Amino acid sequence: MAVETMTTYRWKTCDLDRLPDVPELRYEIVDGELIVSRRPIWKHQHIILSLASAFFEPVKALGGRVLPEPGLVWGELAEDNVVPDVAVVLPDRLYILSESHLTDAPNIVIEVVSEGSIETDYVKKRNLYQRTGAQEYWIADPFQRRIEVWRFAQGRATLESFADGDTVTTPLVPGVSIVVSELWP
Repeated sequence: MAVETMTTYRWKTCDLDRLPDVPELRYEIVDGELIVSRRPIWKHQHIILSLASAFFEPVKALGGRVLPEPGLVWGELAEDNVVPDVAVVLPDRLYILSESHLTDAPNIVIEVVSEGSIETDYVKKRNLYQRTGAQEYWIADPFQRRIEVWRFAQGRATLESFADGDTVTTPLVPGVSIVVSELWP
């Protein structure tokens, strides 16, 4: 009889305290896997600022919050702990705001792809945000010059892809209108 033994350690939020505090590095955990990446370059930050700015006034008018790079922690023993580039929290989920981080999935999560985050953003984080209850997951890819918008509802995922020349909107936040070609520095 064969016995399968899992030998790979599954990281938890509480394990992050054991890691060195290196300002150039970002530590995240997705499904028990530790992901170490370098802090993004200014072009990445420019795209984050542009996206957050496009959401800010319409979300504020609804009574929600737009948060650049908030920590998203499901608990000390959780096997998921990430730092999305932008989180949109609408009034129905304001309860997830704690003093230092978010405690559950925001309504809309946005990640900006960097050279080292392609698999993480397109696969691992998409699965994470779908599994944890986000309503939309946006992937802004400056290399492909496109935005993918994943919408999660009733256990289904649908995808819309927007390229230069397209304008992205969302039914969750009336008034948001983002011209894709204007995002890239």
